[in-house]
Formats: sequence, structure tokens, C-alpha cells
Amino acid sequence: MQKVRVPISVDPVKSAGKQLTYLGIVPGKSLARLQEMLIEPCADVEVSLSFDTDEQGIKRILGSGQVTVQAACERCGEKMALALASDFIYAPITRRQTATEMPEEYEPFEVDEMGEVNLHTLVEDELILAMPVVVKHDERECRVDTHAMQWGDIDETPDVSDNPFAVLQELKRK
Repeated sequence: MQKVRVPISVDPVKSAGKQLTYLGIVPGKSLARLQEMLIEPCADVEVSLSFDTDEQGIKRILGSGQVTVQAACERCGEKMALALASDFIYAPITRRQTATEMPEEYEPFEVDEMGEVNLHTLVEDELILAMPVVVKHDERECRVDTHAMQWGDIDETPDVSDNPFAVLQELKRK
């Protein structure tokens, strides 16, 4: 089955009323913020999005996205494959549906002036959150041995010659 592109933006309330489901891809080249964190262009992201209404009558988006990207290891600087995956539930804030009424597992979001949400941005946000804080190989796979690293002592005495306020200190003494 051929993967189709997920629409850039949709009306989440109308889509939930129609119980729409999108199985497809979000082009990696459209995810500029995620792209800045990588060393190679991002592949297309496999996405599943379902719009529905829960038992409380809250319109929501149930989704998941996964992609394998190439990032730089913070320890050795070499590229490494990194599998990113995220499952999420979003609910639009509307006049009838406020953030305070939503269950904790729902992430509230505001729709734009047209009443739509940018699906590509939602997926990109979730993948950025799925990135590890520090990208690094497993210690066995990294070419830098963590046990061979040397750590120096920090000199505790401040260097006054580099202090921009040293001149003011001299004027104060006079």
C-alpha cells in the first residue's frame, strides 16, 4: 500500500465529527526545526492520526509518529542512527471545550484564526520532544572510551585581569 502525505492543516473539530483517520507520511524536509538537530536530512515520518470524540464529548486527536534519523554523538562526534517514536493525544481548545475541563493525558492546543491546526507542526513538536537530551552512542559502540577520559581540576582563584570591573575597583580605592 502506498503511503500518502498527511494534510498540512485540518479543522480538528470537523474532522473529529467525521471520525477521520490519516495513515501516511509527513515529509522530512518540511520539519525545519527537527532538521537543525540532525546531521543528515530527515527521512519522511510515518504518521497515524485519528480524530474522534471521547466519552465526555471532548474532540481529540490520537496520533503516533516514527522515524529513524542521523544525529551526531555528543561524545565522539560520529553520526549515529536514532529511532524517534511518539504517541500523543491532543484536544483543541474551543468555546465549548476549555483546557480546564480536559483530562490530564490530553495536551490542549489552540486552533488558528481559521479554526485549523497544523498537523506537521504537531508531529514535529512530538519528535523534538522524543529526542534524547544528550545524543550519544552506547558506551560499547562509541569510539571514545569513557573510562579513558581525563578530567582536570578547575582553578578556584579568579583572574582579576580579565574582570571588566577591575578598573572600577581601582577608582573606588582612590
